[in-house]
Amino acid sequence: MKPRESTIQAKEFQAAALRRQLAQYERMIADLEVIRVELGKQIEGEERRSGVADPANFAYSTVARAARERRRNLTTTIDDLTGRREAVEEELRDIDGFFDALGASASDAQHSYTRTAAA
Repeated sequence: MKPRESTIQAKEFQAAALRRQLAQYERMIADLEVIRVELGKQIEGEERRSGVADPANFAYSTVARAARERRRNLTTTIDDLTGRREAVEEELRDIDGFFDALGASASDAQHSYTRTAAA
């Protein structure tokens, strides 16, 4: 196998792995978003039930306080996963650029061959 062919195969394999990773990040983010929304509803319900909506109040519900903390942690995790997803998207754009350049150089080579053959 020529070095160029092995490089192309490696880039294709890398792109496929990155696409799988990107899909996994998107599923995880979507799942965590659903959980975060549910925690928000749980917090609202607990605040309504207890009649105290101010987390600084000494009588604030322990259940609502714990749900707020879980929601805050989920938000941090979602932000982290979003950053990772963006990094993977950037890597995929770089690989797409590699294939675009490869296609452009193949096209230029084809034009050169056509011009040489016509002369």
